[in-house]
Amino acid sequence: MTSIRTFVALELPGVVRQTLADVQSNLNFLDRKVRWVRPEGVHLTLKFLGDVSEEQAPAIVSAVQEAATNTQVLRLSTSGIGGFPNLDRARVIWVGIQGDVGPLRDLQGRVDDLLEGAGFPAEKRRFFPHVTLGRARRNSVRVPEDRAGPVPSVHFQVDRVTVMKSELNPGGAVYSPLGYGLLGRSTP
Repeated sequence: MTSIRTFVALELPGVVRQTLADVQSNLNFLDRKVRWVRPEGVHLTLKFLGDVSEEQAPAIVSAVQEAATNTQVLRLSTSGIGGFPNLDRARVIWVGIQGDVGPLRDLQGRVDDLLEGAGFPAEKRRFFPHVTLGRARRNSVRVPEDRAGPVPSVHFQVDRVTVMKSELNPGGAVYSPLGYGLLGRSTP
């Protein structure tokens, strides 16, 4: 049985990916200490599923399509840089997301609930909308906010949720869509 490394995410428009690549470039002094997410792979994760069987993929896509139903198109924007647990000891460097965060959290909760019904454990942590820029290779890093430069507030819309396949390669993960749930549609 073949397994697929899978997650559910919002894909980001090119202008957002370019802005985030510029932020990464401002932080290039951390290159040896941080593994950066490639700009074409930057996304907003709603749920990481891990390895799933190919046979499970249609049920996952169906659950995501159901979760997307009756959810408005999301109007979001980038906002500020941060780190987990913080910028002084960052293991993960991220850019925050603002805008329709309430509807975004509702969408993530529906995805989580429907996939829990399909056998995937519910998330234990509260959903925090962010886009990961990079992860510390070994030890946490200090990210001086002034070196990152201001993160431009880029406004964008998201009209679909993507079930994504992730293939790990030496040059980084390569993502390809398995299916979509379209936002802005309602049930009759």
